[in-house]
Amino acid sequence: MRNLLVEALAVRSGIYGRLLNDVNFFQSFWTASEILVNAVCKDKKILIFGNGGSAAEAQHFAAELVCKFEKKRRALPAIALTTDSSILTAQSNDFGFDSVFSRQIEALCKPGDVVIGLTTSDVYPGGHSRNILNAFSVARANGAKTIGLFSTRTNDLLSYVDAAILVPSESMALVQEVHLAIIHMLCGEVEKSL
Repeated sequence: MRNLLVEALAVRSGIYGRLLNDVNFFQSFWTASEILVNAVCKDKKILIFGNGGSAAEAQHFAAELVCKFEKKRRALPAIALTTDSSILTAQSNDFGFDSVFSRQIEALCKPGDVVIGLTTSDVYPGGHSRNILNAFSVARANGAKTIGLFSTRTNDLLSYVDAAILVPSESMALVQEVHLAIIHMLCGEVEKSL
């Protein structure tokens, strides 16, 4: 049991160690941070989405921005596109799951808004994560800035975002854990700017 815990902590430490020495990670993080800070200063919306565990992280991200992260401050206009069961089921039932986020972005996104997508995988033939790609495509067409929290398995989405933050792991669980830490770091940067 003890060895499993030590191994689990060592794996996580290794991921953070690789990020600490990854120039591309730092560049992408600071680009994403700048996009968010600029949007917040201009009272633009932040729309966030993902599938499965990433959907939960999208909700967590929105909650930190709307309510507070670490300091008391004004509410920020952030919406998780993963929460309205009527929209999610109506759109999926009538038009398919591939448009479940893009339709909401079409309705809500204005030029200068920020759209953030989270995924631990890539877009595969047969529709896997196609809704993520479609959402970024519509966001770009609407004049939004786009940020992706991805893994090193993510390739097809890189050209759809202004900032791609890649976690160096193929483990879905570990990528999600690191995504949460990155979400908190981004929220910290936003709050520092207020």
